[in-house]
Amino acid sequence: MLPAPQHLEGETALFDRCGEGTRLGFGCAGLMRTPSRRSRQRLLGEAFEQGIRHFDVARMYGLGVAEEELGRFARGRREQITIATKFGIEPSRSASRLARLQAPARAAVARFPALRAALKRREGAFHVARRYDGDAARMSLKTSLEALGTDYVDVLFVHDPGATDLTDAEELVGTLEELRRDGRLRAWGVSGEFEPSAQLRDAVDAPLVFQVRDDMFDPAPIGPEADAITFGVLSRAVSRILERLGASGERRSRWSRIVGEDCGRPEVVASLLLQDALERNAGGGVLFSTTRPERVKAAVAAAERVSSGAGTAALRGFRECMRVEFGEMGGSDRG
Repeated sequence: MLPAPQHLEGETALFDRCGEGTRLGFGCAGLMRTPSRRSRQRLLGEAFEQGIRHFDVARMYGLGVAEEELGRFARGRREQITIATKFGIEPSRSASRLARLQAPARAAVARFPALRAALKRREGAFHVARRYDGDAARMSLKTSLEALGTDYVDVLFVHDPGATDLTDAEELVGTLEELRRDGRLRAWGVSGEFEPSAQLRDAVDAPLVFQVRDDMFDPAPIGPEADAITFGVLSRAVSRILERLGASGERRSRWSRIVGEDCGRPEVVASLLLQDALERNAGGGVLFSTTRPERVKAAVAAAERVSSGAGTAALRGFRECMRVEFGEMGGSDRG
């Protein structure tokens, strides 16, 4: 059984619930990009088989149906995993109607760049205006619990609030604490960009789970002793690094010689970025996402290299290459 809410001590408790897991959690933001239910369940199953025990989802993921898919997977495993979901950004009615068709729709969008650009301009049509009050939290959690097929979630996050979105933080905190006491959630927190998330964290007089975006170009200032969860460590950085290395064979060869691995391969870059994120966030956990089961095993292997110290030399070389090529990290490409 999961400890009572007040005994959920720190973010790492979410990741090692069975004492055999990894500090990696699986993010379900892209789960519905996988074309079939069978392949989605296989992907989640591979994460579980590789020792991942924490699964992160949100009401808006998959246009509102990712929670159902995760809930289907959680049947028979609920007491072996932890589930985090989020509220504040809800799918619109039009998004809900499209949700069941999204796999073929995504394939069509990938084939036609003009369609992709048009949908990007209409992105706001797929979710309703953000709400971060107590009533929104209650209604969203009720929907999430039904979709997930469970009577509680391990964490309910305030989803990506802006600096001016929380009009009554005291009322919201009161509701979240009431939901926690009622057993419908074990803990609550904030998930989003660092600055507004830190403002909420610092404004409330209650323990919360702190989950923030982080990547090597724009690292979250959390410190190695912080108790935090980070996400987004691969999404922007992998493509940026591969684009740079792809522009010069000499550069790729130099990086590969220093690191000891072929840095022109996406899986090598992803592994090094995950190792960097886990080492910088030594007191917490890191979320990652993929649509390919074989990459789950590679991600867990990267985490094992950090825990064993086997990847220290390669990671040191990679960081030096990054420093020389891109300058001091912090969001700007100086190369």
